[in-house]
Amino acid sequence: MAFLIDMRVAELLASRLCHDLVGPIGAVNNGMELLEDEDLGMSDDAIQLSASSARQAANILQFYRLAYGMSGERIGGGLDDLRELATGFLASSKTTLDWTMAGQPAGELPEGLGKLLLNVIVLGEECLPRGGTLGVSLAEGPAGLEIAVTANGTGARLREESQFVLADDVVIDELTPRNVHGYFTRLLAQRMGSDLIIDSPGADRLRLSVTLAG
Repeated sequence: MAFLIDMRVAELLASRLCHDLVGPIGAVNNGMELLEDEDLGMSDDAIQLSASSARQAANILQFYRLAYGMSGERIGGGLDDLRELATGFLASSKTTLDWTMAGQPAGELPEGLGKLLLNVIVLGEECLPRGGTLGVSLAEGPAGLEIAVTANGTGARLREESQFVLADDVVIDELTPRNVHGYFTRLLAQRMGSDLIIDSPGADRLRLSVTLAG
């Protein structure tokens, strides 16, 4: 089965990326404008605003470069690099990352796993409207390597507009910038011979997992 990205999907992913960058880049611009107005006497605040917003924009770009781009197919640095990317991506959100490296599989990662995992993390963050914690784990099981992201937080849930894009009969024309990420994430799982499984192990918890056969 060929897993081809429809032009509309590519356009929507680009829209999603641009949306996430508008805020921090706009803040950098605001900071520069404050610097130019010496009468306000806010140079220190302006520098701090510009610097923090520039870091946020850089984190987002580095993350999506691997999550959406060709670079994510092979990640040489392994799980440490993935965790660093995810931490930076979530730094400006209400969600924190809980990813303990102890017990993680050693050795070279399967091609495409890093890209898939980053996208599952984004989808997990979308499931926490009030913020919370994202637990990340990778473990060898009877059926293969299981990657799991558990969203823990008040009101943890898959957004209604994202639920239908995880079905088998998705109509591409009904995708939007707000739900295309879920569609893309499941497509990545299927491309690796698996599928995205979402279940709720308890109140205010949502677990997203993919098992990759060895």
